[in-house]
Amino acid sequence: MHPELSLSHIKFRHLILMRHLVEFGNLHKAAKHLSISQPAASTMLREFEKQIGLTLFLRTTQGVIPTEVATILANRAETILNEFDALVHEVKQLNKNLSPVIRVGVVPQALFAYLPRAIELFRESGGGAVSIQEGTAKHLLLQLFEGKLDCVIGRLSGASMPSMHNTDELIFFPLYSESICIVEGTKEKRKRKNSFEELVKREWVLPRTDSSLRQQLTDSFLRRGLMLPEPVIETTNYFQSLTMLAGSNLCSVIPQSAADMHVKLGNIRIIDLPTDLNPMPVSFIIRESAKNNALVIKFREIFVEISSGGNKKV
Repeated sequence: MHPELSLSHIKFRHLILMRHLVEFGNLHKAAKHLSISQPAASTMLREFEKQIGLTLFLRTTQGVIPTEVATILANRAETILNEFDALVHEVKQLNKNLSPVIRVGVVPQALFAYLPRAIELFRESGGGAVSIQEGTAKHLLLQLFEGKLDCVIGRLSGASMPSMHNTDELIFFPLYSESICIVEGTKEKRKRKNSFEELVKREWVLPRTDSSLRQQLTDSFLRRGLMLPEPVIETTNYFQSLTMLAGSNLCSVIPQSAADMHVKLGNIRIIDLPTDLNPMPVSFIIRESAKNNALVIKFREIFVEISSGGNKKV
């Protein structure tokens, strides 16, 4: 083994040790996960701290406690380790004559709009396989910061920004704005009077109280001197809401693209009522360090193209 590779291996073991110590707070458990003895792990930690000139952990009779420095560095170390795992996976793919996989995080409202067509064009242009992870904006952004995702298609608010991170590490490419509409299930055939006063009397399926959409809807009712009813069902994403609406008399609020699709399926009706709900801006989000990633660039260019009204191959 070349000396350079040996040195890189030692550095990775230092990072892995730090990860385990932050997770377990115990040298014995960290050593066990590294398949080394506890004295060896203790020596490795001292070497690492001496190398960087910082105290990472406070030793106590109960174990080790990460310092603020360790907490900061652990976030960066997690990204490096996950990126290395992705590199190993790409090498395996290339050895099998397979294209690398692009890892895409998507918030629920973006799944219905342009993603299927973007993936189709991406694959047709030689882009290879796509791994999709759906979740809340906060969860997906954390995965992006940690190097577990290559890009996120979603929206960012102050509430969705993970702690210990900041937007300086990200690049945003605006894609489109998703309109919001109020919908109802189709169990009842007769048409109701469409007004906010009538909606107060209805039963609702709503996103969680910490969601920006729930807060917007609450404010919209308050501006009319009304209180948004407490939901009979609370959901974490639009898929759950749509499932609950089918065959019911319940109301909900969902993205227009999702509503249009399910209206065609006969599952819901759009309530024709003017609202003051702000459209949700959706962006293509990457880490600064990934701006030259060829796969990410290709996928982004395709997404920007079709979301801006184009439909040709990029």
